[in-house]
Amino acid sequence: MNNLFTIIENNLGSPEVLLIQILVFCSVALTIGGVTFLLLRRNPASKRLSKLVEEKKQVTPESSRLIEKEDTGFIAKIAGSKKKTLSPSEAEGRRKMRIQLLQAGFTSKKSYRNYLAIRIVTTILLPVLFLVRSMFFRLTPEILVICLVLAALGYLLPGLFLKMLIQSRQKRISRALPDALDLMVICVEAGLGLDMTFKRVGDEIRPISPDLSNEFYMVNREVRAGRPRTESFKNLGLRTGVDEVQNLMALLTQTSRFGTSMAKALRVHANAMRVKRRQLAEERAGKAAVKLTLPLIFCIFPAIMVVLAGPAALRIMSSIMPSMGG
Repeated sequence: MNNLFTIIENNLGSPEVLLIQILVFCSVALTIGGVTFLLLRRNPASKRLSKLVEEKKQVTPESSRLIEKEDTGFIAKIAGSKKKTLSPSEAEGRRKMRIQLLQAGFTSKKSYRNYLAIRIVTTILLPVLFLVRSMFFRLTPEILVICLVLAALGYLLPGLFLKMLIQSRQKRISRALPDALDLMVICVEAGLGLDMTFKRVGDEIRPISPDLSNEFYMVNREVRAGRPRTESFKNLGLRTGVDEVQNLMALLTQTSRFGTSMAKALRVHANAMRVKRRQLAEERAGKAAVKLTLPLIFCIFPAIMVVLAGPAALRIMSSIMPSMGG
């Protein structure tokens, strides 16, 4: 390996110059390839038209269905074809991942492919960057282990970041839900229907919680589009992943099914939510004293001991030192 580096340095110059030349070549190649791809790629409209013509020739009354728009972009090619036959375990894993993306606030159909593409890119990019940085050093088992660790880290980081987004969004929704429930009680008691109640409450709480407002808008749009209320309520609980929202949707479903007074049910549930919020605040206040124990012991108490016992210790030392010296 050292002889190879010596030959390269004698013929092509220093390794730093060679690295710059390689990076410049890669940049120019990527630029030319991107421009060529943009100029020579097929028009999406004509491509879709030819696809529709081909499918029209093959379609039968038994197999006729709505033709969905297929994503044929660069990210779709990285993430893989969506028409691939999936096993039950793969289908269940994809369903859970889509639910997590919805709970994080990503409602686009392309969010799943984008997430897979990001995970693939981070898995490959981190080891490649490390190898580019250490390409002029000897390839040792330690470097290979570091590359494997970086690849695993790049694979796990998008999932960890997604979980952080989900937890943050769920906390915001839980914090704004009691106020939204009080507004729902007022709207229902004023005579508004349930659909208009969701719309009005969504308008009112938008400055406080855009996440919950968007979810209420989604419920209203689904009901207006003809989807059953029970299914819309179930979807709302699934998109948020918040237990309080799921309990509220179950309450609304049972009220609509059995014909009970919705205003009374919402008022009872609002009172229960208010009591639960107060109990949660009391629980956090009780935990605060326990959480402050270690900071008090390691940060506050040493400073207090220095302030209180410091002068006395100096006086004792000043009185002891002369006697020890004499």
